Amino acid sequence: MKPAPFAYERAESVEHVLGLLGEHGDQASVLAGGQSLVPMMNMRQVRPALVVDITRIGGLGAIEPDDGELRVGALVTQFALERHDGLEPAVAECLPYTGHYVTRHRGTVGGSVAHGEPRAELPLLLLTLGGSARVRSVRGARDVPAEELYVGAYQTSLAADELLVHTSWPVAVPGEGRAFAELAQRHGDYTLACAACHLRIADGRILAARVGVGATADRPLLVPEAARELEGSSVGEAAARAAGAAAEAAIEGYDDLHASAAYRRRLAGVLVARAARQAMERARG
Repeated sequence: MKPAPFAYERAESVEHVLGLLGEHGDQASVLAGGQSLVPMMNMRQVRPALVVDITRIGGLGAIEPDDGELRVGALVTQFALERHDGLEPAVAECLPYTGHYVTRHRGTVGGSVAHGEPRAELPLLLLTLGGSARVRSVRGARDVPAEELYVGAYQTSLAADELLVHTSWPVAVPGEGRAFAELAQRHGDYTLACAACHLRIADGRILAARVGVGATADRPLLVPEAARELEGSSVGEAAARAAGAAAEAAIEGYDDLHASAAYRRRLAGVLVARAARQAMERARG
């Protein structure tokens, strides 16, 4: 299929984009890498009246350290982030699962985060690490914590006139560990379930933890029940297994042609335990 008729405008600056979004609102769609938007337009799942191309805007393609965080511009490709020196191991783990090798050369980090795909890897990891997104509009700029970003399948809390300009990813300090785990039927296929874990240890005990799961609901979710099983526990296999069991019990899951809800719950529990195990190993250095 081909897309419905639409107007096209190549933006020359962030201010230009914001003006167009302010004028057209939810009738406009932003084109960054196009790896999600273009197929959806071709299948007529979305029919924007205006496509705003931001690919030529300068200043949105940088990866920079920023006060204990890694600031990733909206136009940084998934491939460029994957090749970035000193990248967090958990981020490096999730990127090979993000689409395919070819699509990662065009797909952007900002586009993936803003798209709101419930099975996507980067939104789950941003949520689990406690990251945020900086968005701008003609009304000003604001930082949106990842916990407040996703409200449903392919739905975010961003207003129609807001543009995501960068994401911020907290960098691990000594004593912290993060990990990511996923399973799909084939590499590059849609995720059956994925999990991420972030924790901090001292003197052989887990002081704080965050656990997230993806592809089990209409958005990536934190699982506080699993985090509570980790916090206060001794570092080791028993804590990882308890976190996995708590996640399986807490998750509802859903049925589709790829897997049942029960299978997704069980798989998410296994992946949470795997991610927790790996995060503990990394936290111990």
